[in-house]
Amino acid sequence: MSDLIRGTRIAFCAIFISSFGFAADAFDFDGAWTGDAANCSKVFVKRHNRLLITRNSDSFGGGFVVNGNLIRGPFLTCKIDKRNQDGAVLNLLASCTSMIAPLSPMQFTVRFENDDKITRIFSSFPELATSYERCKF
Repeated sequence: MSDLIRGTRIAFCAIFISSFGFAADAFDFDGAWTGDAANCSKVFVKRHNRLLITRNSDSFGGGFVVNGNLIRGPFLTCKIDKRNQDGAVLNLLASCTSMIAPLSPMQFTVRFENDDKITRIFSSFPELATSYERCKF
């Protein structure tokens, strides 16, 4: 096989593999998120390799834990039914339940600022956007 053909095949393979790189580089939403990472130990506690939200978490900015298709907050648990990522924006449709009763499906829009910072966007009220930082455990 000539060096030109071999070089062309290698270049094609590199381009083909890198075209799938975006999916591999998709933002990782899993983890514990709070308004101020300095308060992580006051909002979350790790027990038996599981992140839990403390009783007084709201006093320190609150937060939520994402694990796969499950979002747990102090008052709601949501199962992500659909995800649609467009660049740095992730749109979610989730079925949520409170401690009292199931709720109708909820839509969430999250913009990834970087690997450890997100902003929750309310499409009808963009001025109410809320930022969260990832806690490192």
